[in-house]
Amino acid sequence: MIGRHDAQTRNFCFTQISNLCVTDKTFDCDEQIKAGLINTDSLFFDNHINEIVLQVSAKVAGYFERRDLLPNQELIRKLDNGDLLLACRQVHPREVIPIVQYWLPHIKIISPSTVQEQMEKVLKSYVSM
Repeated sequence: MIGRHDAQTRNFCFTQISNLCVTDKTFDCDEQIKAGLINTDSLFFDNHINEIVLQVSAKVAGYFERRDLLPNQELIRKLDNGDLLLACRQVHPREVIPIVQYWLPHIKIISPSTVQEQMEKVLKSYVSM
C-alpha cells in the first residue's frame, strides 16, 4: 500500500499493519503514484536508482535475451564478444543484487560503482564467516 503523509510518499506492508482502526475517511487516488505503479516492475516504489548498468557474459546472454530476468530490463547493446550491456531503470538495488549474485560470475554491475561495491562487501563478509 502506498500513500502520502506530510508531502512524503510512504510504503506500507499489509502484513505489518496492526491495530487497524476503520473510519469513514476517504482519499483521492494520486494519479502520479498510480502511473508510477503501473509503469514499473519494481517491488519498491521509493528510493530508486535512475539506472543500473550491468554487463552479462556471452555464456549466459541468451537467457537475458529470451526474457527479462531483471526488473525494468532494457538492452543497451550487444558487444562484439557476445556480452550484453543491460540497463535496469528506476529500480532499488535490493531488487537487482540478488539476481546478480545468482548469476555470478557471469554478470557484473558496471554503474553505479557503489552498488557493485556494496554487493562485493556483502560477498566478502559471507566468505569470511
